[in-house]
Amino acid sequence: MYSHYGLGVASIPRAAVRRPISYGVSTVVALLFLVLTPVVLPLLYGIDLATSRPRGKRARVWLLLGTTIWFEYLGVFGATALWIRYLGGRIDHERWIAANYRLEFWWCRQHRQNLRRFAGVEITLLDDRPLRGGRSIVISRHSSHIDAIVPLTVLEMADRMPCYTLKQDLQWAPAMDLVGQRTHNVWIDRTPRPGSPMMTKIEKLANDMPPDGAAVIFPEGTFRTQERHDRAIERLRRTRPALAKRADRLRYVLPPRPAGTIALLRGAPDADIVILANVGTEGRSDISDIIATIDEPHPITVMATRHARADVPDGEDEFTDWLVDRWLEMDDWIHDQLTTGPHPSQPTEPTLIEP
Repeated sequence: MYSHYGLGVASIPRAAVRRPISYGVSTVVALLFLVLTPVVLPLLYGIDLATSRPRGKRARVWLLLGTTIWFEYLGVFGATALWIRYLGGRIDHERWIAANYRLEFWWCRQHRQNLRRFAGVEITLLDDRPLRGGRSIVISRHSSHIDAIVPLTVLEMADRMPCYTLKQDLQWAPAMDLVGQRTHNVWIDRTPRPGSPMMTKIEKLANDMPPDGAAVIFPEGTFRTQERHDRAIERLRRTRPALAKRADRLRYVLPPRPAGTIALLRGAPDADIVILANVGTEGRSDISDIIATIDEPHPITVMATRHARADVPDGEDEFTDWLVDRWLEMDDWIHDQLTTGPHPSQPTEPTLIEP
């Protein structure tokens, strides 16, 4: 039997305070979109035509925001129905977990469909074979709000059960808050206090993974900017100057911070490592970037590489060196994709992931 391992840190209000606020705000915004859309959408499309935006930039922004809010709202309804059906997991606990995972995958598919329809986002996985097999630790690039759903997308395709490390701020999203508490995740504080139990909880998450589980972590912690890159390199210089010199070669990704991944390794000593790289989200890091380029097609290409656990170093310093080497390889792959097109060593028939 599995459970959620929350951190219970003080930087975000507890559920009794948080949920009335998030549910109330989402309800008001969803109803406003419903009432205003028949008036606002034709007006925005008319402005788009008048300003030489035939693909409807303003209309697309409205539809993307509106459908995002509504599917979050519908996710809350689904989560509530499941709670009633299974009495919050007291009836048939295993089916309760499975039903919440189905809802989680449904939620992901709807957001992926919205991104395809209104923001021109198509996700292509080059090869799903590295994702299959026994338990794994999935270490993923994270350069945009968009690619946050990439691991969940490809793991559903490979019939794997994702176990996420999630930023605790995401508990403000109502559906994610409810379902994320029920499936196998841990909410993390990126600035833990001294003595925080966070690493112990991450380790336990990996230890309790089912045989088809995949623990997902984003070791960069945030999106790359030059300022963040420089700060990361400066931190490394104080302790590992030779490693800092190598990591300073990274052009598209931030140097990975290894502590959370090392905790996952301790918790699941049998799990292989899967490195999940993607390209196509450059220039679309935050919401304003996505809105600014919403009428431009943006395909995302995903590459998974599996590394047998026996080939991964055990020592913390040695593993950190190994992880930086993988990030340098990822950086080179991204550069090749951006400058010369598809990498010649990849399969010739990649999989376009349908919504």
